[in-house]
Amino acid sequence: MEAKNILFAFTEMGRQTAGRIVQALGLPPEGVRCFVPERLQADGFEGFENLAQVVGTLFAQSETLVFVGAAGIAVRAAAPYLESKLTDPAVIVVDEQARYVIPILSGHVGGANAYAQHLAVLLGALPVITTATDLRDQFSVDTYAKQRHLAIVEKDEIKHLSGALLDGEPIGALTPECGFVVSPQPVGAPFAHTLHLVPQDLVVGMGCRSQTPPEQLYEFVEYVFEQQKWSLYRIRAVASIDVKQAEPGLLALAERLQVPFLTYPAEKLCAQQGIFAGSDFVRRTVGVDNVCERSALCAAVDEGWLPRGSRFERYMRLPKQAKDGMTMAVVGLCEKFL
Repeated sequence: MEAKNILFAFTEMGRQTAGRIVQALGLPPEGVRCFVPERLQADGFEGFENLAQVVGTLFAQSETLVFVGAAGIAVRAAAPYLESKLTDPAVIVVDEQARYVIPILSGHVGGANAYAQHLAVLLGALPVITTATDLRDQFSVDTYAKQRHLAIVEKDEIKHLSGALLDGEPIGALTPECGFVVSPQPVGAPFAHTLHLVPQDLVVGMGCRSQTPPEQLYEFVEYVFEQQKWSLYRIRAVASIDVKQAEPGLLALAERLQVPFLTYPAEKLCAQQGIFAGSDFVRRTVGVDNVCERSALCAAVDEGWLPRGSRFERYMRLPKQAKDGMTMAVVGLCEKFL
C-alpha cells in the first residue's frame, strides 16, 4: 500500500503535533509518512535534508499533504508542483500548537476543506475556511461533483457557475447563460457556458506485457470505448494485478485518465466470484487465471463501489478484450453505490 497522507514538521513541538494528528486520524502505518529535518529524526519520522525535493517526489502521488508549521513554508514547498485544483492533492497547514487548521489548496475537489474541518474537530482546533462558496453557504459545483463521483469535463466553466452564484445570479433552467448537465455523454450545449458532469460508473481492469508503451494502452482503451459509444470520462479507476503496480504504461494510462491505479495480489483476485475467461498460461505466469476481469471486479468491491459477494457476470459491462498482448474488461457500478 502506497502512503497517501504525507505530514511535515519542522520543530520538536511540530513533531509532537504531527504525532497527535496521525493518532487522532487513526491512520495505519502503511498509509502515512511523516517527515522532519534530519536532526529531529525518530521512530515513525523520516529525516529530510531538502524539503523541496521530498515534496516534489511525493506531491503528485499523494492525496493529502499536511504541513505543521508556517503557511509560507507550505506555499513555497508546493508552488513549483501545482497543476490544477481539480488534480492537485489537498494541502493543509496546522500551526505547531494545533490551534488552527487551514486548507490552502484543493479545498473542494481535493477535499482539503472537509479534511481540515474533520481534523479540527479531532484536535479541538479552529478550522480556517476561506473559499467564498463555503463562507456564504453557496452551492459548489466541484464539491457536488466530487461527492457524487462525477467527472468534470469543461473545467474552465467552473468559474462561470461559481461567479454567477456568488453574484446572486440564477443558473440552469432559469437562464440560458450558464448551467451544468449530468449525463453519461458530454454532448450538447444548452447554455452559453455549459459544464458537463459525467457519472464515473465504470472500472477498467487491465493486463499487458511488460513495457507496453503508454500510448498503445491508451489507444486500446480509447478504441474499445469508442466501439461501445462510451465516454472515457466514465472511468473511475484502472485496476490490475500487483505484479503490475510499477508498470510504466499502466501508471501513465491512469495518470492520463486522471483516475487511480489499483492493484491486488493474485490470491485476492482468485477469491472474486463469477464466471471468468480463464487462461492456463496466465495462471502459470502470475498465479491467477484472469487478470483484467477479476481485477475490475476486485477494485469495485474492495473500494466499496459494489456490494461484497458481487459476481462478475452480474456487473460485467464488457468481458475480456485482447489485442497485441493487452487485455481489458469493464465492470459497471450499480446506482446505489455511485
